[in-house]
Amino acid sequence: MVEQQILITIATLAVTLAGFSGVVGIFTKELSANKSYKLETLLFQSGVALFASLITLIASQAGGGFVSEEDFRVFWVVSSCVYISITVLALIFPTIDIIKKERYKKLNYDILFYLSFFVVIALLVFNVLYIQDAYLFHIALVINLAYAFASFYTLVMPSKG
Repeated sequence: MVEQQILITIATLAVTLAGFSGVVGIFTKELSANKSYKLETLLFQSGVALFASLITLIASQAGGGFVSEEDFRVFWVVSSCVYISITVLALIFPTIDIIKKERYKKLNYDILFYLSFFVVIALLVFNVLYIQDAYLFHIALVINLAYAFASFYTLVMPSKG
C-alpha cells in the first residue's frame, strides 16, 4: 500500500532530522538562546510528524486492510482527527513558554512556527469535512517536515554576526 510507504518514509525523515539536530546541539560549544529555541521547535515539528505517521501506520496494520471505500474514508477521517489532537497538544507547551517569556510582544520566529501548525490543522480539518483521503494527511505531514528542515538549516548555518 502506497500510503503506508509514504508514512514510513516521513517517519524516517522525522527521526533523521531530530537525530542530526541533536548531534548539532551536542557538538556546538554554546548554543545561543535563538538556536536553542530553533532546536526545540525543530524537535516539536519532527516529533509531531513522527508520532502522527507512526500512529496512522500502526492503526492501518491493526485494521487488516480496507474492505470498502467507506472504510478507507473513515480511516483517514479518524487519522486526521488524531493528527489534529497531536498537533494541538504539541502547541500547548510552546504557547505556555511564549506567554511566560513574553515573546508574543514582538514579531519573530514564533509566527512561522504557529503558521505552519495552523496550515496543518486547516488542511486536516478540510480533509475531515470534505476530502476524506490520504493525500491531504500526507501533505500536512510534509509541511511539518518542511518546517523542521528549515529549522535544521538555520540551526546548522553559522550566525551572521
